[in-house]
Amino acid sequence: MAAGTAWDTLTNLALPDGATLLVNGAGGGVGLPLVQLARRRGLRVVGTASPGKHELLAGFGAVPVAYGDGVADRIRAAAPDGVDGALDLVGGDALRAVAGLVPPGSLYSIADKPLVAQLGGRDVTRDRSTAVLDALVRLVADGGLDPMVRTTRPLDEAGAALALVEHGHVTGKVVLVL
Repeated sequence: MAAGTAWDTLTNLALPDGATLLVNGAGGGVGLPLVQLARRRGLRVVGTASPGKHELLAGFGAVPVAYGDGVADRIRAAAPDGVDGALDLVGGDALRAVAGLVPPGSLYSIADKPLVAQLGGRDVTRDRSTAVLDALVRLVADGGLDPMVRTTRPLDEAGAALALVEHGHVTGKVVLVL
């Protein structure tokens, strides 16, 4: 579903090949597939993330930028020709900090729908059809999309798996095996 949100974001934005996409919160569950899919579509990607995720993002072809005070200046330095569209996955002050970098109508957020609307942006319109899921499955099967499965647990350890996810900062997916 996270990759489906990423797919739908790219469909909503409809950026041309060579455009620059900003992913605010690129190191998470939606951000990582979004970076991969955007790069496959020929987009340049600048992604905000904690420094611990920078190497991973760079490995997928994104330009990582540390979030926090001064993030707008760091994004401008990473994308001197500007940003053509953005997806915010953080909300609040982090969304406010990047909103002015994006052209009108090209700012989306799934993290803070009321604030993005106040800032002139919008929510991602979702296509939850089997066509999207089929396309994503084909990409995974062909090696074009890494689903980031990093931990598997047997079903009887579901509680421990959930605790691991809730603890935060898990890189990749935790999968229960039946």
